[in-house]
Amino acid sequence: MASANQKGQCGRMSQARGIIPPGLVRLAPTLLPLMLFIMAFVLPDHMFSREQSTTRIGLGPASWPNAMLLGLAFFAALWVLRDIWALGAEYRKPSLSMPVEDSHYHFGKAIVGLVMILAYGWMLPVIGFALDTALFITIWCLFAGLRKLTVVLPVALIGTIALLWLFMGLALMPLPRGVGGFGDFSIWLLRATGIY
Repeated sequence: MASANQKGQCGRMSQARGIIPPGLVRLAPTLLPLMLFIMAFVLPDHMFSREQSTTRIGLGPASWPNAMLLGLAFFAALWVLRDIWALGAEYRKPSLSMPVEDSHYHFGKAIVGLVMILAYGWMLPVIGFALDTALFITIWCLFAGLRKLTVVLPVALIGTIALLWLFMGLALMPLPRGVGGFGDFSIWLLRATGIY
């Protein structure tokens, strides 16, 4: 009975190999970066309205997603070229392969990280983007094992100001400022950094 099942499986595998040429099987991992490359040029036509008025201040709200998609297209093209180069010799393999199981994966840390991300999103409209981001970066660094406050605090401050300039200064995205005193602090910080 078992031998009959094994023969059936072998037969199905040989039929599949007969339908798909061996060269195309080797090209299968390259389909992912190829699709990413195509999507990076197709998606902008369906994501943004062409009737948006241009602005002389900043780059506009669509600049950040467009930059991300151009970066995606660039690295997907590099990925495709690398895989084509890899197929030129027997000892080379495509970039995409099965992940190696890590026996030291900490599910507890993963759950705490997910809770932190959810808390970040929940607190965003309450305390504003600036404070929420600085707090998130600080806790994330401490959680990852970085204990020197002389390193953590400058990283959180510089990272937050850089993100404020990127999203609110250049991309003109209306990020939450917070409510009450948090909103007043956010407005002060945006004026102090030259964004407002």
